[in-house]
This record gives sequence, C-alpha cells and structure tokens, in this order.
Amino acid sequence: MLDKLGIRVGLVLFCMALTIGQCIFTLGGYAESYYLMLIGRCVFGLGGESMNVAQSSIVSSWFRGKELNFAMGVNLSSSRLGSAFNGLIVPPVYNSTNLGTALLIGAIICGVSFLTAIVIAIIDKRAETLNSAAKATVSEDDKFQWSDLKNFKLPFWLLVLSCLVTYMSYFPYMIIVTNMI
Repeated sequence: MLDKLGIRVGLVLFCMALTIGQCIFTLGGYAESYYLMLIGRCVFGLGGESMNVAQSSIVSSWFRGKELNFAMGVNLSSSRLGSAFNGLIVPPVYNSTNLGTALLIGAIICGVSFLTAIVIAIIDKRAETLNSAAKATVSEDDKFQWSDLKNFKLPFWLLVLSCLVTYMSYFPYMIIVTNMI
C-alpha cells in the first residue's frame, strides 16, 4: 500500500486509522460496550503495524549506515517505552476513575501522534522539495509484488515465525503481568 499511496500519505492515513480506532475503543469503554471496544481495536490494528512500516520507511530515507541502525533502534525503543508507560499509567487511572477515562489517555496520545505524523509528512515533503536529488526513489522492479513472497528463503520465514511466537507470548504477558504482581 505504501508503494501505491506514498510513504507520507500512508503514514498519515495509518496514524489516522490508529487514532480513530483508539477513539472508538475509548467510546466503547465509556459505554461499557464490549463490541464497540472490539470494533475500535480492529480499526486500531489496521493502522498500527502499517504505521510502523511507514515510520521505518521515513527513518530509512533520512539516515544512512550506523546512523540508520541507531535511528531505527530509537524508533522501536520509543514505541516499546510507550507500551511500558501505558502499563504503569492506565491501571491507576482506571482504579481511581473509570474505564473510559483510562482509555482516554491513549486517545489523547494517539491524537498527539497523529498531529506529529502530519508534521513529519510536511517536513519530509519540504526536504524532498529542497533536496530532490538526495531522495531515493523506488523503481517499478523494486516495488512489492505478492509473487515476491515465494522468493524469500527459509531463514527469513524462520525469523518471521520467531517474531510471531515471541510477540504472541510477550505482549499478552505484559498486559496481564500487573494483575499477576
């Protein structure tokens, strides 16, 4: 999708989906509606991981070599730090108020993230206009095609499986660990 939409448009759209999803989730929390909350999380999920891909694409267009490694690490670490802060902040807010108010914190953060995505898109567009020779473009041959999946080797698929299993076990644990403690 990013090849078709463009990285900046994709970043803003995916972040908007994420924000809308969190707002629906928050409304479901206030209404105490499980199904509304479920719909919100589905919309949230449409934007979440896709937004990470768009962020990585923008980061990789701005940094090279060792700087790229560091920038990607900071980008990933900041999102994981946000998850950790969420685990620390939301339970006390929920205990002192209600579910909707606790989820509203996430909606506010998503709103700030959405505004930040717009600013990043503007800055990236301006940088491209000022320095169009330095920006790399993707040729038609290098763009993603579904048929490319059959060319990936076994180590790639093992890495995908490893990430899948790790995330499947780690994130649910993070969510319930506060109750266990």
